[in-house]
Amino acid sequence: MDFTTVKVAGRNAVALLDEYRSQYRQTGQYPFLIGDAKELEAIKELANINEASPAETIQASLEIDITAWLDERRGDNERYEFDEELEGEWPGEVADKGAIGLHKDVVSGKFKPEVYLGLATIKEPWHLPAILKYGAWNECPEPADHCALHRHWQEQYGAEITGMSFDVIECKVTNPPEDREAAMALAWEQYWYCADIVDQGCESVAHLAATLLNSPYWYFWWD
Repeated sequence: MDFTTVKVAGRNAVALLDEYRSQYRQTGQYPFLIGDAKELEAIKELANINEASPAETIQASLEIDITAWLDERRGDNERYEFDEELEGEWPGEVADKGAIGLHKDVVSGKFKPEVYLGLATIKEPWHLPAILKYGAWNECPEPADHCALHRHWQEQYGAEITGMSFDVIECKVTNPPEDREAAMALAWEQYWYCADIVDQGCESVAHLAATLLNSPYWYFWWD
């Protein structure tokens, strides 16, 4: 695969990630948090199911109409007829906006002893799913779809991928939605991209929107 790795103690991972991120435009080496050795091996193995080269995937992503893609996902979703329960009610202010977490144990919340940072030579952060050949299993979108959506979100919200394990993508966001309407629109986009964050997570699109409002962090997970 077209990236190198750096091993680091879990408690030091975010600081090192931020250091590499600050240098990216000078070095061309884009950093992303992977997780422990098991996570690293898993993303390497999953890449074998996708044959397209990174260049082919990036080019294919540029030909994707985001609006049409989202409309198709909505049409394929069995729950959507407009499902009021799926949309839910605005929960009020959500204090917990999340945080980068691939360097921690998902159950205990404790730092993992050792984790890996990846370093990929890419021109834009949204190229990363192409390098990892990420996706195309279960409900996880194709690599080109990941690139297209993250290009869209990078342009609209300043969202950049900061972590990729075999079933999780994390992002930092510099221009998040600042009002409910914008947050709801984004939450629906994220739902069509990754329904599990609602269906097996926060349980309503409105609750997801509340977590996205003024949030510097995004999280995606596929079962």
